[in-house]
Amino acid sequence: MRKSLVAAVLVLASAALAGLTEAGKTRAAALQKVLLAPCCWSEPVATHGSEVALEMRAEINRLVAEGKSDREILDYYKGRYGMRILIEPEGERAFWMHLVPPIVILAGCGWVIFLIHRWIKRRPQPSAG
Repeated sequence: MRKSLVAAVLVLASAALAGLTEAGKTRAAALQKVLLAPCCWSEPVATHGSEVALEMRAEINRLVAEGKSDREILDYYKGRYGMRILIEPEGERAFWMHLVPPIVILAGCGWVIFLIHRWIKRRPQPSAG
């Protein structure tokens, strides 16, 4: 049963690709590279081999063939799976995700240096006698 489902999805994907122009194929491939496969959240739809990823590739091809814009397709998947579906977050969240970690790391390193300096300062000095 599983093999027949995969075969059906592949047939649908190839049929959707047949209706796409070269520009449409390029757009579909680009969209597949920016969406994560929701089965494991570790690989883009474009390279993942799961059934869900195959279905998403076919669906993306269909949506592109229907004339949907990239924004409409991404919004559709964000509505369905949430922001986690995007490989690169967008909007204000992306700003904070790129800004906060380096600041936290620098502050942590500064705190560690401060503690080491304080610890060295408190060590008893050997008496010279």
